[in-house]
Amino acid sequence: MAPPETLEDVPRVSRSPDVLIRNVQLDDLRLLVDDLGGAFLAAGQNETGAPFVFARLPDGLTLGIYSVCADEAATDCRGVEFMAAFGSAMSYEEVTAIDRSFSAVSIYKEDRDTVHVSRYVILDQGITWGNLIENAAVFDALCAKVASRLAYGPPQAAVTAPR
Repeated sequence: MAPPETLEDVPRVSRSPDVLIRNVQLDDLRLLVDDLGGAFLAAGQNETGAPFVFARLPDGLTLGIYSVCADEAATDCRGVEFMAAFGSAMSYEEVTAIDRSFSAVSIYKEDRDTVHVSRYVILDQGITWGNLIENAAVFDALCAKVASRLAYGPPQAAVTAPR
């Protein structure tokens, strides 16, 4: 049998939404990107060997999906963190106020011009693949709302021109 000629010719791997996930590895993270309809950008391992991927979702959100591992060999990865970064010159106080509005994600000022949004999912005794996909979809939806708030800032008092 001849090898596939294009990426579209490669059979798509799928996973039932009812499969219980207790641990993730790089292949799981790449499959997560596929199931979200995203475009895979890069993959790697952090300084402790835990795998991560970067992807762009159909709505344009670029994010990192990181595994959090319990062992030094990075074989027991029972947590997944979704992370996105946005440019914003808002103050720490303004970003903290936005963070209080969104309990399902953490929003924090990384530096003067960058705001991070993250969502951590604990796999522990297992969650279904469908639930993990839903967590990623919620993260994506909340990032859109956060980005909107970062772009416009908190409501400002109306300023009227002098007569």
